Amino acid sequence: MSLEPPDTNVAPKYVISCAVLAAVAFGLCAARIYTRAFPVSRLGIDDYLIGIAEILSLAGYCAAAAAAGHGWGHLSIYVSAHNQMIAYKCLFILQLLWIIALPLVRISIALSLLRFSNARSWRWTLWALISVQVVITTGWLVVLFFSCRPLRSNWETVADVVCWDRKYTIVYGWVSAALLVLIDLTLALMPIKLIRTLNRPFREKVLVSCLMMTGLLATIIACIKMTTFKIVDLGDPLQATVEGSLWAKLEELVGIIAACLPCLKSPAERLLRRLGILSDRYLPNIPRPSFVVSFSGPMFPLTPVREEMNRDIEASDSNLVGSQATRWKSGTSTSARTLTANTEPHENKA
Repeated sequence: MSLEPPDTNVAPKYVISCAVLAAVAFGLCAARIYTRAFPVSRLGIDDYLIGIAEILSLAGYCAAAAAAGHGWGHLSIYVSAHNQMIAYKCLFILQLLWIIALPLVRISIALSLLRFSNARSWRWTLWALISVQVVITTGWLVVLFFSCRPLRSNWETVADVVCWDRKYTIVYGWVSAALLVLIDLTLALMPIKLIRTLNRPFREKVLVSCLMMTGLLATIIACIKMTTFKIVDLGDPLQATVEGSLWAKLEELVGIIAACLPCLKSPAERLLRRLGILSDRYLPNIPRPSFVVSFSGPMFPLTPVREEMNRDIEASDSNLVGSQATRWKSGTSTSARTLTANTEPHENKA
């Protein structure tokens, strides 16, 4: 009678569940880049960062799938030494890509929020969060590359390997995880203060709040991920690492989705109107353009050429108020004031 445990494979739950979210994240990210690049490019640093993060995320998923194809998720006794080496190499690449991709998502969100206000406290808070994120990421890169020497000991057996005491890595993991959860929570809740001051229908305020607070789901996933820290070093290394890696990848993918959803609110509304799904009945009473559009433009005075470009970009929203320009209240964007000023001579001639 054999005393060996049965050969089980837990990798499919990672591969399948992450594949679904990876497809959603890719679609939303591609839609965000497209809508901001055409017909006139309005791409900012935050758009480039989220694009890079999405590319790294897809590469990381491919590395995880390759690791699963070489035995990751099985018990080590059922995987050949050669396949184990390939699987651990793929997992090392997965860690490296994840360490870089997830911070890019947070930094992209923070840079997007910088457009919302010029208040000193607002900007200092966001730059402080970005700085903390950069420091934490640098620390994890140091841990990944220098905690064990030689480096190849991460994927193959080495006789003279020298590693740091494991307790230092564990302590750093808990401290950094707590700080990152705080960063996620702050980034998710900061827009609420601005949304409350908008002169928008209550229903739209709720919608925008839900879109921008999708990051809270990433925060919850990060908290769940922390509960897996204690089991990473227990059991078979090829199988015990799947659970923690799954939650880490879900945190990354949900972060990308949360970063892209608010940017697609206005394009989605225009598409629904063209398809006849969204009624235009209440739109003439809207006092100003969509929340996302009003904050997606520059926060500085525009030259005449850029005023014309910005007016074209917001044409789909400004046309909703009728053929004659509506008198806008003070405090609106530069492009809105320019639109009103340009229409006055025509009114006087009439």
